[in-house]
Amino acid sequence: MAIGCIFIPVVLALVVIGGLFYLRSKASSSFVVPAGDVALVRTIPDESAPLMARFGPGRTLEITGRTEAWDWVQVRLWDGRTGWTLRPLDILVWRLDAPITQPVAPDVEPPAIVPIAAEMLPIPATSFTMGSPPGLGETDEQPAHPVSLSAFEIDRTEVTVGQYWQCIEAGECAPPTSDASTTEVNYLNDPAYDNYPMVNIPWTEANNYCHWRGQRLPTEAEWEVAAGWDIDKQAKYLWPWGSDPAAAKANVGETSVGQAAPVGTFPEDISPAGLLDMGGNVSEWVFDWYKADYYRIADDTDPIGPSQRRGEGIGRVVRGGSFSDPVDEARTANRRNQVEDYGNPTVGFRCASDG
Repeated sequence: MAIGCIFIPVVLALVVIGGLFYLRSKASSSFVVPAGDVALVRTIPDESAPLMARFGPGRTLEITGRTEAWDWVQVRLWDGRTGWTLRPLDILVWRLDAPITQPVAPDVEPPAIVPIAAEMLPIPATSFTMGSPPGLGETDEQPAHPVSLSAFEIDRTEVTVGQYWQCIEAGECAPPTSDASTTEVNYLNDPAYDNYPMVNIPWTEANNYCHWRGQRLPTEAEWEVAAGWDIDKQAKYLWPWGSDPAAAKANVGETSVGQAAPVGTFPEDISPAGLLDMGGNVSEWVFDWYKADYYRIADDTDPIGPSQRRGEGIGRVVRGGSFSDPVDEARTANRRNQVEDYGNPTVGFRCASDG
């Protein structure tokens, strides 16, 4: 009996110790950002410290250190720097392996970016000629046809990286399909790009973001009237800035800087209604399904495009030119299409709402 009283506790102790050694042996020096969470990386372990980076759900981060209390972990960034993020509560301490590290503020802090807030401009009810006449533009822009639109509002600029991250952090939007732009590997992680246009977003998530704001994507007709219709002159411009492609500097064609720029960087790329970057910077998702010959049967009042349910629509319409396009793609009547399930580094979006 006495032997049993000693033996059993010893065995239990050995089991517990062995279990702890096993768990420690399986501890990882990296972690995956859990679903519904965002890793906000700061210069020091303080929620008021400058922001260095953001990572959405599914991203794997390398751990290089931790605070003694394990509430913050130090992670390595893409350029060799390190920063601090709160340990996701879904990840238990025993699953992580990191030495206690003394936080040291960087010699140079990240630049402070003043975020651009979403601003909507009103477009009054109007009628205009949508599309292009014979001999001008592509065949899917024809026939030109009269369209009447109810009043609506539309974003003055493209939705920015910083604006979209607010929706990710709220748990209502999915992260982008890729972190990279055409030139920057971590374009969508680095807060330095917060005022640049959001890209790599499928149509479904662009639509979701606008709904999160209590709005929607503009229809193709709304986008075209906002891009080129001068209500006072009752005339439609071929480009947002007028009918001469060389009359303005825009982030498209020969005046392109070869990559996306902060929204509104090209003030000459402005529509008669006051919208910026309708000609260049990045192309934009709109609401409608695409059909090459849709204009032959299009509604003449508040059209919303063909119905995909009847097999008429092929992908979603994309409007406007981008920094990688020739200036002809920036024409206000030009239309293209993309598969709605994929993001693209040259395609962004803006939101609209009923007037």
